[in-house]
Amino acid sequence: MKNVALAFAGVALATSIAVAQSAPPTQNPPDPQQKEQKVPEITLTGCVVQGSAPEIFLLSGAKKDPDDTKETGTTYFLVTNSGELNLKAHLNHSVRITGVAELKTPPVPPPSGKVAEKDLLKFTAKAATMVSDRCPS
Repeated sequence: MKNVALAFAGVALATSIAVAQSAPPTQNPPDPQQKEQKVPEITLTGCVVQGSAPEIFLLSGAKKDPDDTKETGTTYFLVTNSGELNLKAHLNHSVRITGVAELKTPPVPPPSGKVAEKDLLKFTAKAATMVSDRCPS
């Protein structure tokens, strides 16, 4: 009986070594910054409007192609990574803004027609250029 137990232990050990040698090498978890870098920058044209607080800004009627009458404008919650971009200077102006949009499905407006700020897609703005000193009506 002792020999049978030793034989089983030997087979188990040999199997463990074979499996360990054939297993793929462990990979490091993906770097979150690399994931962010894969999201392409885009340029949108829209109107910078005041949000619910003095330091909250929205990009209303944002389009990739402002001349495309079939494209529906989207409203984004504007975020900046640095204090270099002064969104307050562009308040109520039509702007061309470059940055990274959040990659998820836009919220469906409720029957009232207005989506809450907290539910809007975020747009991390990196640069803005004024197109007009007024928002289109």
